[in-house]
Amino acid sequence: MTCYNAASTIEESVSSIIAQTFSDWELVVVDNFSTDNSLTVVKNLNDDRIRIFALDKNHGRTPALSIALENAHAEFVAILDADDISSQDRLQQQFDFLTNNPNILVVGSWYRNIDQHGNLINEVRTPTTSVDVMRRMASDNPIVNSSAMFRKQSAQLVGGYNQKFLYAQDFALWLALASIGELAILPKFLTDIRRVTSSLSSISSNSLILVADNYELYRQAQKLPGLSLLNNLSGKRTVGLYGLLYAWRLLQARKLIRALGLLIQNLWALPLVAFELLRKGFKSLKSI
Repeated sequence: MTCYNAASTIEESVSSIIAQTFSDWELVVVDNFSTDNSLTVVKNLNDDRIRIFALDKNHGRTPALSIALENAHAEFVAILDADDISSQDRLQQQFDFLTNNPNILVVGSWYRNIDQHGNLINEVRTPTTSVDVMRRMASDNPIVNSSAMFRKQSAQLVGGYNQKFLYAQDFALWLALASIGELAILPKFLTDIRRVTSSLSSISSNSLILVADNYELYRQAQKLPGLSLLNNLSGKRTVGLYGLLYAWRLLQARKLIRALGLLIQNLWALPLVAFELLRKGFKSLKSI
């Protein structure tokens, strides 16, 4: 678990780990130089299975995850963001699955989106088998970070979290693991994902970084094995839309030469943008 100014939610998140039916766990909390009382909240839970690493400055999300991975002792590593919640049987379900399926390197789960008050927004059911998960990854990342458990040794084998990606480092790791093994998703709702405007993915100042990460990673995802023609078409659509959105973000940042190059490269996707605008409105593209 990485943390930055999460005092309002981290107690519920950590408590969901303390309440696990699987009790042989350790929780590595890496605090990215919070200026609120996040660490005090965690310390007051008074569980000696929690190990805290308080950084001397904000190193960013990807370095913090790398520190957590490096200091994790277990064979299997589960991720939970400081504003999300795990079901009581999440760790047991995923531990049993990875133990019984040595070919699977990372397993996610179905998940629920909740608002800042914990009210249900919707439930998300994703593909579950390795083949279907990898096919979906060509156009959409189906493994939400807070739902994932993976093999530490395998993650280290592919280099861990790629420091190049400041936001989509989880997707980069899933793609790297897919190059050496299989991925799966349990058809059970084991995680609640809190959708709030203050989350990293919702902060407008990060939008250029978010789009740049996703554009490059979805281009990489087109090389996944076993993609059907439909998967390839869906993947190219996603790449094209992200390419144009990336060009737009670069224009807003006044990086004109790079923006022009991306626009020319992805000009073919303009009809898709027009279709999306007609189908869902401008907000659908702005939210990517």
